[in-house]
Amino acid sequence: MIVSCASLIASTSCGRVAFDFPGDPTPDGGADATVFTPVLSCAADETACDTSCAVLDSDPQNCGKCGARCDGATPVCRRGACAADCGSGLTNCSGACVDTSTDRAHCSSCTAACPASDVCVNGKCACPSGKERCGPSCVSLESDPLNCGACGVRCDGATPVCNLGQCSATCTNGRNACAGACVDLKFDTEHCGDCFSVCTNGACTRGACVCSAGQILCGKRCVDTTKDGNNCGICGRGCPKSTVCSDGECT
Repeated sequence: MIVSCASLIASTSCGRVAFDFPGDPTPDGGADATVFTPVLSCAADETACDTSCAVLDSDPQNCGKCGARCDGATPVCRRGACAADCGSGLTNCSGACVDTSTDRAHCSSCTAACPASDVCVNGKCACPSGKERCGPSCVSLESDPLNCGACGVRCDGATPVCNLGQCSATCTNGRNACAGACVDLKFDTEHCGDCFSVCTNGACTRGACVCSAGQILCGKRCVDTTKDGNNCGICGRGCPKSTVCSDGECT
């Protein structure tokens, strides 16, 4: 299961994945058997809050930070803060104030969600730049070994990797094979530096994740520490309940 999903990472068609990594459990399942907790992987615009993923900018149950709930006189979450209403330009979707022209989970209306590999552009679900639609997913025809050069073209046997849109025996042009996908580890945001490092909300430059202006890297995720309730001021500093992060301070 891990191999098949990893082969799709180059196409971002996996969406959210909970991996259960194997260890060395006791063979007889006795008292010493090890219990493994799945690792939650959220989409680029989401934050892991306990066992679920949340959009802190609009989630009324996790508004601005994990666990910050909007209710009473301020029942909606508008741009990371609880408010009385969503105001102009945003739509109230069960307490979440969203822009239905760009919100992937509410694309064109509150009940219209795009597939995990899509983005929302002008209220319509579409593939990200550089990706093509093959069935329900958006894939890179240059590197996807299940859709190499065209949808449905699978690389196997003597030519198991997809190299620049052609099934091949090996990767060329400085690319590395990641579960059958030939990728440039120096610049691929889904394989940055190695096959398993994904840059979330950022870019990959020379094999390292980098962030846009106004954000810093916390782990593999680019965040704005001036308003991120889980990384307020510095990475890893969460704001207490009933407070929000403003200008890098919990208030």
